[in-house]
Amino acid sequence: MEELISRYGQKRNVTDNGHGIFTVEGESRFFRAGMNENNTDIDYVDPEGGPFFSVGSDYGFGKISKIFIEKHEKKGYFKVRFEVET
Repeated sequence: MEELISRYGQKRNVTDNGHGIFTVEGESRFFRAGMNENNTDIDYVDPEGGPFFSVGSDYGFGKISKIFIEKHEKKGYFKVRFEVET
């Protein structure tokens, strides 16, 4: 598991799920997300303190091609799944 750090020092755990799929999760009181111009797919996710994840960006685990918000039961927490081009 790799780690990214928000600008506030919060850990963002990155898990390689195999087959070009990665999960990023961590503590965050809130996050925002936006759709592509056709309103069919998520184009970006921005948790509190970052990093800002967007389709087409590469954070060291491949270029992001799709973003999915994962459901979870934890309060003050976010979890997203990325499909990446390696």
